[in-house]
Amino acid sequence: MASLRKLPVSSLRRQRCSATLRASSVLQRPLSIHEDRCNNHRQSYHRYQQRNGKTSTRSNRNNKYFSSVASKNSGEDDFDEFDYDFDEDDEESFASSHQPWKTLLETPARASWRASDPQKDPPEYVHNAMYAILDEGARTSKQLKRAHRKVLDFQSSLAEVREKERRILVNGKRHYKQQQLQQQREREQQSDDDQDNNKRRETAYYNDSTQSSSVNPVYYGYDETLATLKHRLEPNFAITRRVLSECQSLLGGKIDEQSGQYVKHWQPTRILDFGIGCGSASAAAVDLFGSSDSAIEWIHGIDPSQTMRECSQKLIEEMTRDTSVPPPRITFSNSLTPSQDESEGSFDLALLVYTASDLPDISSCLAAAAMAFERLKPNGVLVMIEPGTPDGFNSTRAIRNMLLDCCPPHDPEFEWEDRCHIVAPCTHNGSCPMERHKKNFFKKKPIGKLGHDLPQELNESGDSDNEEGEYDNDEELDDDQDHVDLEEFQDALKMSETEAFSSSFCSFVHSMAGDSRRKGEKFSYLVAQKQRFRALDDNDPMTEGDPFREDNLTNLLADALDAGALEADDLANRTFESAQNLSERYANSLDDDLGLELLQGEAKRQSMGRIVRAPIKKKGHVYIDYCGGPGRIIRSRVTKALSNSVAPGIYSAARKARWGGLWPDTMDKLVSSDHSKGTKK
Repeated sequence: MASLRKLPVSSLRRQRCSATLRASSVLQRPLSIHEDRCNNHRQSYHRYQQRNGKTSTRSNRNNKYFSSVASKNSGEDDFDEFDYDFDEDDEESFASSHQPWKTLLETPARASWRASDPQKDPPEYVHNAMYAILDEGARTSKQLKRAHRKVLDFQSSLAEVREKERRILVNGKRHYKQQQLQQQREREQQSDDDQDNNKRRETAYYNDSTQSSSVNPVYYGYDETLATLKHRLEPNFAITRRVLSECQSLLGGKIDEQSGQYVKHWQPTRILDFGIGCGSASAAAVDLFGSSDSAIEWIHGIDPSQTMRECSQKLIEEMTRDTSVPPPRITFSNSLTPSQDESEGSFDLALLVYTASDLPDISSCLAAAAMAFERLKPNGVLVMIEPGTPDGFNSTRAIRNMLLDCCPPHDPEFEWEDRCHIVAPCTHNGSCPMERHKKNFFKKKPIGKLGHDLPQELNESGDSDNEEGEYDNDEELDDDQDHVDLEEFQDALKMSETEAFSSSFCSFVHSMAGDSRRKGEKFSYLVAQKQRFRALDDNDPMTEGDPFREDNLTNLLADALDAGALEADDLANRTFESAQNLSERYANSLDDDLGLELLQGEAKRQSMGRIVRAPIKKKGHVYIDYCGGPGRIIRSRVTKALSNSVAPGIYSAARKARWGGLWPDTMDKLVSSDHSKGTKK
C-alpha cells in the first residue's frame, strides 16, 4: 500500500464516513446473542484470512487507489457484508451525524503520519539530481561507505563530549566544591614538595577538563560530501519536508475575499540554511514551497566546507532545471556573525537540520540558533531537526529553553517586542517534562544507555495499526449497558500525569522507503515562530478569515464528557448537535492538505496534546500518552463504553491514532472531575 498515490483529504474523509456509516448502521439495531456471536466469528475469520493474504476484499481491491499514508479506513473490512442503498452524500452526512467524534479526532491524531509518503520522499527529480552529482564524483560505493562511517564515528565522539558537558553543567559545581575542600585539607597536611606535585597534577586536570573546548567540528572533504549526499539525502529530505508541511498547516490560513480561495498564512520566500551540508533541507523547502504562485526567491547557505557548498548548489540547480518555477538565488558564507544594527531580519525561514550534531560543544549550538533566530522577520519560523537520540533531544531542548528564556512569549515587562512561540512538536510554551539530566545524577556510564547517538533505523512494534498485541475479537462490545454509572464513568475517563518519561527523551519515527513497512528513523525537532508582542486577551491575527475560528474541539469534547458523567441531558443534546454540525462542515472542508483546520491558531493548538509514544491498544480500551500544557505527560484511557454512550466515534479514533499525532487535552477542562467547581447545566 505504501507505494500507491495519495488522494485529496475530501476523498479520504468521504471514504472514512462511508466506513463509519456501515459501523453505525450495524450498531443502530439490537442484535440477538446468536447474531452477535456469528458476526464476531465472521469478523475474526475475515481478519485471519486478510492477515495471511488469503482473501481479496472490496477494500483490498480499492487499495490501488489509496496510499497507505493517506488511507484512513477504520473498521471498513469488519462490516463488508452490510450494504445499504445510500448515495455518497447521504452516506457522508449519515455517518458523520452518528459518529461525529471519529470524523473530528481521527485526522489530527494521524496528521503526522499522513504528512509523508515513503515512496515519494524524495521525488524522482531529486534522485536524478543526486545521481548526476555522484556520477560526476566517480567514487565507488565502498569508498563512500567508508567515508560515511568515518563521519559517523566523529559525530559519535562529539556527542560523547557534549554529553559530558551537560552532566558537568548539572552536577559539576557541587562536585567541584567538594574537590576543592578535599584538596585544601590535603595541602595542609603535606610537605612543600608534595604541594609542588599537586600543582602539577592540578594543571594536568585543568588541561583535561578544558580539552572539550578545543575539539574541532566535523570536517567534510570531497569523499565525506559525496558520502553524506548518498546516505543522508533521502532521510534528511523526507523528515524536513514532513516537519515543514506540518508547520505550514498549523500556522493556518484564511479565505481571500477577492478570489474566494484559501490562502496559507506562511509562504516563505527567503531561507537561511545554517549548516546547509549537501542541500537536503533547502531542497525539501524548494519542493514544498516552490510553486508558481509563491516561488522561493533566495537561499543563503552557511557551511565552512567548500565542497559542501558546491554540492548543495549543484543539487538545487539540477532539481530546478527542467521546471517552470524560476530557480532561487543561492548565496553562501563560511559563518554567521551577530548583526550590529537594530534592523529587522531578512528571512522567513531558518533551517538548522542536523547541524548541532556536527558542532563541538553546547555553546556553539546555542550561538548558532540565537543568530539564526535574530535574522528572522516577524512571523518567521526557526526549524531545528536532530537525530532522535538523547544527545539530539538535549540539543533541541537546550535551544528551546534558551529561546523561551530570552524571548518570553507573554511578558509585558520584557524590553523587546520580538517573542518566541513554540509551534511544534510542543503544543505549549511551558517547560519540557522530559528532563533527562537531574541534580545528583552523576554516574560514569556509556552514553548509549538510552540509545546510540547516531541516526539509526528503528523497528517499532507500536507504530502499526495491525499490531500483534491486538485482540481479534476486539470489536465485541465490552458490556450491554445503555447507562454508565458516574463512578465507573470517571474511572474509565481517568487521566493522570505519568512519570514514565521523567528520565526519557522525546523523539518521533518517520517511515522510510524499504522492504519492511516498519522501517523508520527516529528524529527530534523544534519549530519556533518569531512574533510581535500582543496582550493575552487580544484576538489572534493568524485566525482572521478562518472559517473555523469560533470552533474549539477540545472544549466541545470536554462538554460532552461532562454531560455524560453528570447525566446532564440538555448539555448532552446540545454538544451532540454541535459535534454533528462541526463534523459535517469539517468533512466538507478542502482548505488544509493535512486536515488540521480545527487546530489553527495559538489557543486551539495549546488546547491539544502531542502523542509522545505509540498508543497502547488493549481489549476494549486504548491508552494514549500525550504531552500537554503547561508541561506534563498525561495518560488518557479511552474505552468503547465511553464511545458508545458519550462521544460516538472517539474509541475508533483512538485506535487509529499515531505516534506524533495530536489529541485533545481535556485534563483541566472537565468539571466532572472536580465537583467543587460546580455543575454544568
